[in-house]
Amino acid sequence: MKILKLVAVLLLLGGSGLVRAELQVQVGKAAFGLAPSAAKAAFVERLGPPTAELPLRQGARGLLYGNSLLLVFEGDTLREVRCWKQEQFTSDLFLGWLQQVEPRADMQGFVVDDRLRLGMPRAQVSAFLAGLEGDGDERSDVRIKNGQQLWLGYGPAPDYHLGDDPEQRVLVSITVQFNAN
Repeated sequence: MKILKLVAVLLLLGGSGLVRAELQVQVGKAAFGLAPSAAKAAFVERLGPPTAELPLRQGARGLLYGNSLLLVFEGDTLREVRCWKQEQFTSDLFLGWLQQVEPRADMQGFVVDDRLRLGMPRAQVSAFLAGLEGDGDERSDVRIKNGQQLWLGYGPAPDYHLGDDPEQRVLVSITVQFNAN
């Protein structure tokens, strides 16, 4: 009977939006539960149809999910996963057209290596980066983890409704590259 009650509570919480699955990326190991070497069709099967497929540089193609997740493929091979938190897409970011793209509720939770999440204060991100090769400045960090490049972008907390201190920087974009092996 206790198990039945637990299942009922979890179903209620899931239906209310309090419990939601996060999109998981393990640097150099997996993206959304699939090996980075999985075919593009496997990612589409896992995530559903993209909002749009975009032509990118040098023949690469991007699968855009909502207005905050992009998977970059060269041919049938995953090369990058990019996600970002942007409250308003402005023309000075050259992303103004994304304002017209509806977000997807199922694409809002994104986590790298079970620890790194959009919106985290930079001080918390620094603990994750400790010991990794690379460098950074006031706006970004680039690190190598498991042989793959990890690019992190930061913005002022108030711009993202994540606090009032304009000096506090928060994580607003993540790019995980998957190199050809």
